[in-house]
Amino acid sequence: MSEPAASQAISQLETLLAVKLLDRTTRSVRISDAGAAFLVDAERLVEGMDHSITALRELAASGRGRVSVACLSSAVYRLLPPVLAEMKRCCPGIDVVFLDDNMRGILHKIDTGECDVAIVSEDPSVKWGLAIPLMDDSFQVVCRTDHPLAQRQKISGADLAMHELVLLRRGSGIRDLFDRVIEKLTIRLNVVHETTQVLTLLGLVEAGLGVTVLPSMLCPDPAHGLFAVRPLYKPGVVRRLGLIFAPGREPSEAARLLAEVVHRTVLSAKLTAPTGVTKISV
Repeated sequence: MSEPAASQAISQLETLLAVKLLDRTTRSVRISDAGAAFLVDAERLVEGMDHSITALRELAASGRGRVSVACLSSAVYRLLPPVLAEMKRCCPGIDVVFLDDNMRGILHKIDTGECDVAIVSEDPSVKWGLAIPLMDDSFQVVCRTDHPLAQRQKISGADLAMHELVLLRRGSGIRDLFDRVIEKLTIRLNVVHETTQVLTLLGLVEAGLGVTVLPSMLCPDPAHGLFAVRPLYKPGVVRRLGLIFAPGREPSEAARLLAEVVHRTVLSAKLTAPTGVTKISV
């Protein structure tokens, strides 16, 4: 710094601290007793800052760190285990903390900085879009194998209107998306039961209390023999899953690494996508 700039900075600091740091005369300037005491602490603070910056650079270079990821409960079962296994294999120095929640809870966590990266469903009402799209997840109709709809190759909204439905409750991202699409076609559905749990929903279907509609990621395996899973059309309902980062700040190196692993794992042939799910390679 130039001498005038340094003098001005010291004067501003003295004003802020309300104490004289330098004793000035017309012939000399020397540090005051208060300034000498403050200098010890100031040097320690600067040294600590230098140490923190060095440690941060080493952290980024070594690949060590900690990252938190939030994921929709409806995608955790199929996505998170292979992602966490791959992170442990390729980035053993990074600790991953994961949280599962609904869309509303995740958006709150990402907005407040409680998590670094999240796997969510694209929503036009959200103020930021997907940073990395992962897959398109089509909705399907699930019924018992002895239900009349099980004899069809695909099922329309008009077909659904002729049968009793059991659905997730309003307020869930899955139900809200389904309702928005159905309401555009003015189709009136007969919903007889609602629940917040997918397992409860499938139990109702198994008991013969109705048919349901779920994203492919949540549909039971037809090979088990209890359920028939058929594509929904007219209207087709699709949710896009992808990654978002905490807004307003640059993602950490660990967050970027995790996002890369998620994308790579999703595109990998090792991750078998159920019928109705299309991976996005871009």
